[in-house]
Amino acid sequence: MGRAFKGQVHVRVTPDVHEEVAKEAFEKGTSISGIFAQALTVRKALQNINPWKTIAEVREANSGLSDDEISSAIDEAVRSIRKEKRRRV
Repeated sequence: MGRAFKGQVHVRVTPDVHEEVAKEAFEKGTSISGIFAQALTVRKALQNINPWKTIAEVREANSGLSDDEISSAIDEAVRSIRKEKRRRV
């Protein structure tokens, strides 16, 4: 890819999702962007999981991972987001 990325992504969601994410962001003392960034980081940590697959396909795709490994990957991703947020402040 020969283009520069600015780090901005505009996402369209339903008003209900927007309200839900806004409330969560307020309760957690973060921004809507922070909530979405955290979700994307967790998605990356679970890269063996295709969100469009059925639950059975997800279980099968990750059968080699223990629950502890999955939890650890999620925890690490969340810590990474929090650390990045602190650096920006």
